[in-house]
Amino acid sequence: MLPPVIKTTRFTLKPYERHDEDAFIEICLDKEAQRFMNGGLTRDESEERSLFRKIFDIYADHGKRWCWIWGIYEDNKLCGHFELKETEHTAADELEIVYMVHPAERRRGVMSEVLHTIKNKQPGWNKAIIATTSLDNDVSIALLHKWGVEKQEIITAPDTLEQYYKFCLRRY
Repeated sequence: MLPPVIKTTRFTLKPYERHDEDAFIEICLDKEAQRFMNGGLTRDESEERSLFRKIFDIYADHGKRWCWIWGIYEDNKLCGHFELKETEHTAADELEIVYMVHPAERRRGVMSEVLHTIKNKQPGWNKAIIATTSLDNDVSIALLHKWGVEKQEIITAPDTLEQYYKFCLRRY
C-alpha cells in the first residue's frame, strides 16, 4: 500500500526511493537502533538490504492490511524511517507506529515533529495510535509521554518471553 506524502514544518514523509538503500542501511545497522527495535532488525547487512527491497513489494500490494512505510526527508536527505501499520500488537481500531532516526539526525526533534503531525491526522483515520518499546528505551518513552499516553501496559513476546511496553497514545 503506497502511503500518502505528509509534510511537517521541516520534514516530508514520502515513500522510499531505491537510491535510499545505503542511508536506510546506516539507520538499521546503527547500534542505538539495534538496541531499541525490539528484535525488528537483523544486524545483518544483506538481510537488511533484502528487507529494504521488500518495502517496494509492500507499496505494490493492495491487500487488506494497513501498512504505510515512509522515509523521513529534509531537503531530500533521508533523516529517518516511519511506519504506521496493523501488527500483532494492534486491535481492530489501532495502528502501531515504528520509527528510527538516522544517527546524524538525532536530537534535532525529528520524531517530535513527525509524531505531532501524525497525531493531527489521526482523527481522519479513526484509529488509535500505539507504540511498543523496550522497557529501557527512555528516549522513546519520554517522547510518547510528552504526546500523551492514554494507557500503558507490559506485554510479553510469546517467542522470546521478552517484555515490552505497549503505549496507547491519547487521541486528539
